[in-house]
Amino acid sequence: MWPFKRKPDVQMVPPQQISFSQVDVTERFGDNQSLGADDWINTAPLNAGIPNPEAQGLPRVGASDNETYAAAERLSKFRESIPLPDDGVYCPVCHIANVTLGRLRTPCPRCNRPLLKFGWD
Repeated sequence: MWPFKRKPDVQMVPPQQISFSQVDVTERFGDNQSLGADDWINTAPLNAGIPNPEAQGLPRVGASDNETYAAAERLSKFRESIPLPDDGVYCPVCHIANVTLGRLRTPCPRCNRPLLKFGWD
């Protein structure tokens, strides 16, 4: 109907074609908005609810801490190549995140592994 335009066709993407740029997420979108620079929030691994997570660059369920960190580091390097100013940092082994991007590659407060880049959306 005039003056409205036709809605664009929505195409669904099969779950196995989705790729990720981190291995953890927070519980809700916008979880970062109430955090201060020194606040940490718990994260959860993405691989638990995905069939064949390795096909999408995620570690397998039950992967060792070293395997999980290696997968997360590879994804973080990709994410670090993109300027995303609202990103923060996280530890994929301790499952915690912080809003301060300046902490990138500094030691995790729990395990001392270098923190990786984390997206909140």
